[in-house]
Amino acid sequence: MTQSRKRLVQVAVFAVVAGVPGLAAAQATAPTGMWIDHTGRGAVEITDCGGNLCGRAVWIKDPKDSKGCGIQIIGNAKPVSGGKWDNGWIYDPDEDAKYSVELTPMAGDKLKVLGYSGSKFFSETMIWKRAPADLKRCDQTAAVAPTAPVTMEKSDTQAESKTVAAAPPVVVPEEKTQSTQTTQAQAADPVEEKPTGSKRKKDCQFEVANILIKFPCQ
Repeated sequence: MTQSRKRLVQVAVFAVVAGVPGLAAAQATAPTGMWIDHTGRGAVEITDCGGNLCGRAVWIKDPKDSKGCGIQIIGNAKPVSGGKWDNGWIYDPDEDAKYSVELTPMAGDKLKVLGYSGSKFFSETMIWKRAPADLKRCDQTAAVAPTAPVTMEKSDTQAESKTVAAAPPVVVPEEKTQSTQTTQAQAADPVEEKPTGSKRKKDCQFEVANILIKFPCQ
């Protein structure tokens, strides 16, 4: 192939690449990675989502706002010409609202974030900075060290209960009631019965001429 033909092929390839929307932008460096937002209160990790860009909050400065960790901040940003990503959306947690977004990488590890509503004439430009590599993420749970099994110590109450259970039962003799004692006393000391009116009086007797004569005593 001659030099002139090689030159024509290179020109044709360049024309095709330049004529396809977003193809030249896709070849540029995508602004993936972690970025600290313009407020300095949070960081967003931008990742590739099926050829587009999306981003989630991965660092929250104030622990009181930790409930916002992991929420999606950027979505569906598409590569366009000029090394930009556009036609996506960005979520503003302070206003609880979504806007259209355009992302433009800048020199010095900076990212231009343009939020707009409908038209870019009504827009707000924010500059995000590349986050340090050792930034402590809020979406990663620290590993919990294994703990040794806990041995439950026997309480004094449990020990005392087991001691009482092991001891032989003590039989306590029942106390004799007053009625029982009275009954036993009566059985031991019988009371002499008094003669009643229905019984006969004791007879008196004397003997005369070998004849025994009995008669009631007065």
